[in-house]
Amino acid sequence: MTDILLGAGLVLCLLSVVLAVVQLLRTQPPRAAALAFVAGILLIFWAFAMQPQPFSPEGLAASLDRLTGRIAP
Repeated sequence: MTDILLGAGLVLCLLSVVLAVVQLLRTQPPRAAALAFVAGILLIFWAFAMQPQPFSPEGLAASLDRLTGRIAP
């Protein structure tokens, strides 16, 4: 479950950057980008709160590998 929350949070944060650029190019306030960014951060914090041990850089990489189905070396 934490892998899915972490992956969804990262995707929303990356999507917020694209949304911000598009909305700024259209001279609109980037409200959707801000909402996507906040939702992504909340999902990431929720994943961290559900994990019993703290995340490490290796743990984050392993989590994304499990999410994508890639076999870690």
